[in-house]
Amino acid sequence: MAWRRSTAAAEPGAGDQVSVFGFAGAPSDTAVFPWRVGDDALGSPADEPVATRAVLVRPWGADVGLLLVRVVLGLTALLHGARALFDLPRGHGSADAVAGLVAGYGFAPVGPLVTAYGWAELAAGVLVGLGVFASFAASALVAIGAVALGLSLPAAWSALTVGPIEAPLFGLVLAAVVVLVGPGRISGDADRAWFRAQTPVGVACTIIGVGTGLTVLFAFR
Repeated sequence: MAWRRSTAAAEPGAGDQVSVFGFAGAPSDTAVFPWRVGDDALGSPADEPVATRAVLVRPWGADVGLLLVRVVLGLTALLHGARALFDLPRGHGSADAVAGLVAGYGFAPVGPLVTAYGWAELAAGVLVGLGVFASFAASALVAIGAVALGLSLPAAWSALTVGPIEAPLFGLVLAAVVVLVGPGRISGDADRAWFRAQTPVGVACTIIGVGTGLTVLFAFR
């Protein structure tokens, strides 16, 4: 493609489209950036055709959707962590119930695992909700979701129903969305170095999260 930098003083004609950076012929919702020396912004003649690259701008609705996912996921994880660690918010023996559930599934040692689970959910919930190191924090929730899903699959398989795996599956998928897609522009991570390298960061965090979950599932039972 070879869109040309528009320098005309008059408004573009009916058939022209000018992008947000003023390149004639580019779609109006596309930002166009020069990818080699030769653009007039770098000192070449304004009417010289140059090779350019179209960069699609993600709509703000996607970032609002990611914000909603983060807030719901972060608040849920925060409440689960507070329940396991401090018997909050109700204080009716829920911390003991979590420990009994862990022991009932055959995990050992129970105390350290419950403590690690509680702090992981508590810290990850805060960071994911704020969008700070969100993909890294959400990888801990991927690990927890993988363990919960692995524990629920036998019951779902034997009963031929999705009931036992609904909550673990939804939690795992929401965490995977934050890990792979990132926290969006409405976050504390916006425009950080790791935010601009979301694909490798997301893949690495996914591997870490799934690997940690499988390790806990098979090494501590």
